Amino acid sequence: MQHTIHSPSGSATFDAHGQVMFTYEGRPVLICRGVVAQAYGADIPVIGVTNVDVSERQARIHYATAHPDIVFRLVIESTPTGFRLSWSGPPRLPALRVEWQLDPGRPWYGMGERVIQHWPLDSGTVLSDPFEPTDHGRDGTLNIVTPFWLNAAGAALLLEEGEGELAVMMNRDGDGLLRITAREAAPPPTLGFDERYAAPGPELVGHVILAAHAPAAFASALPLLGRPTAAPPLELFARPIWTTWAQYKMAVTQRDVIDFATQIVARGYPYSVLEIDDRWQRGYGAYVFDPQKFPDPRGMVDELHAAGFKVTLWTPVFFDPRDPAFAVAARRGYLIRHPANNSPYLVRWWQGYGGVLDLTNPEAVAWWLSELRSLQAETGVDGFKFDAGEANFIPPDAICYVREPRRRYADRYTEFVADHFAYAEVRVGWRSQRRGLLFREWDKWSRWGIDNGLHSVLTQALTLSICGFPFVLPDMIGGNAYQGEVPNGELMVRWTQLCALLPTMQFSIPPWQYGSEVDAICRQYAQLHVHLAPYLATLIEENLRDGIPLVRPLFWHAPSDRDALSCDDQFLLGARYLVAPVVQPGRRQRDVYLPDGVWRDYWSGVIHQGPVRLANVPAPLERLPLFERVEG
Repeated sequence: MQHTIHSPSGSATFDAHGQVMFTYEGRPVLICRGVVAQAYGADIPVIGVTNVDVSERQARIHYATAHPDIVFRLVIESTPTGFRLSWSGPPRLPALRVEWQLDPGRPWYGMGERVIQHWPLDSGTVLSDPFEPTDHGRDGTLNIVTPFWLNAAGAALLLEEGEGELAVMMNRDGDGLLRITAREAAPPPTLGFDERYAAPGPELVGHVILAAHAPAAFASALPLLGRPTAAPPLELFARPIWTTWAQYKMAVTQRDVIDFATQIVARGYPYSVLEIDDRWQRGYGAYVFDPQKFPDPRGMVDELHAAGFKVTLWTPVFFDPRDPAFAVAARRGYLIRHPANNSPYLVRWWQGYGGVLDLTNPEAVAWWLSELRSLQAETGVDGFKFDAGEANFIPPDAICYVREPRRRYADRYTEFVADHFAYAEVRVGWRSQRRGLLFREWDKWSRWGIDNGLHSVLTQALTLSICGFPFVLPDMIGGNAYQGEVPNGELMVRWTQLCALLPTMQFSIPPWQYGSEVDAICRQYAQLHVHLAPYLATLIEENLRDGIPLVRPLFWHAPSDRDALSCDDQFLLGARYLVAPVVQPGRRQRDVYLPDGVWRDYWSGVIHQGPVRLANVPAPLERLPLFERVEG
């Protein structure tokens, strides 16, 4: 038994075993292998169809399984860009799993940040359970993730928001499958042991978008995915951001901040914002400066403003129980609560235990905003570096003002920031693509590889861009210098070179501490970034108009080029610049692939006709391999 339904963008053909094949102009681009029931660790497969109702634009199918009480329902509906599919299972079924074949559409991209950031996504194994924004998940899941996948053949998959928990596995043991699990919604945390609970059963709803190639599928997905209608201030793109964190950590003082700013200016580096990181405040959740470390915050901010800096302060959503601000927030009911006693839930975060602001409570949000605004009025600071907000800091049994999946905390957070602050950044996101914010990559380690080092700055920027987050803020140049892992001069230079061709730059470790050669090279590339500011402004305008990413994969303007589709160490800044950074230590030359077009070596002026692979392109320490498109 086979049935086919059609949409303006393609066709969907399904059979008696639950498989659905999607075609674009007669070409298979995506195959759904089927659905599986999951109960108590066991898989219960589909064994046949019990009922089919098919029209030209819709199909309703009931699938029987090996268990007589478990029947799946699948509804396939035509949409202008492809199809909407809805799988649902019976009440009290713990979970259902939908399986997709990675072939014939490989390679695949999307899904969001990971500790080991493979590009393409399916070039490694991916596990995310639960799949939600997570601070350094044990399975590699990170802070900015989204349920969106895109393949080279022109098919995209975007899940609708549901109530149950999600889990994702890709290419387990090289099996060539994308497995997406939807679990039934959890019962209320206050539910009594003997109380009845009408479990709704698991449901998974997704859109399949069909197009000619990956960039076209991305464009078709944008109305569903969302895109920003405003951008952060241009100066955040035009000149580097500087932050105190990697250099001073929590020992930072007012004197350190002024000394740091003085050195930045004296060394001739461009700058926009100076971020004062953890910990400037009296206690977490208290929006007043520590009077011992910062005796005159208004005077400090005025001095920084006079030097041309904007000033922002680091802040998370946590409250230290030892600070009076905790008691105020707790008394007013502004913190998430524990079901055992309705008191503030103390959660473990990287600075100990603390209360968490309940962003589902409108009064709590209004109060928090008033605290931030009061601090701005008193000290003159321009904005904030907003930290945390990941789902793992919201315990599954926590009581919030509004009961909803904890992954939505990230979206409430980014919405709040975007609505109220221009000079700001966040490091978390789920369905936050509509927010015109700087989305910061997760804290990088001071190393070279895709294991959260320099190479991952590149692959993560590509991933965030393809997931619909155009305003990428790479983490601090040289990494965070955690636990004795510090960058050497070579790593600082190569990191600076890469970031100079990204939309934004962020320094913390001072390049001048590595000697005159490193200092001069890093300053040169910071100035190159400033030189590119007018071009970046045109890319921002283009993104706000059409949704096209600023940072683009090499295949973006050559979507059928197999070499470009798999390239993980080059990228495009807009259509004009092709960037081939050195991401391995000791290298003074590298191969560069140029896709179709005419390209000029930025430094030598030599012209190359693509597609072509250039062997042993010179890359002495002072040179970033960089090419400019001259036609096409």
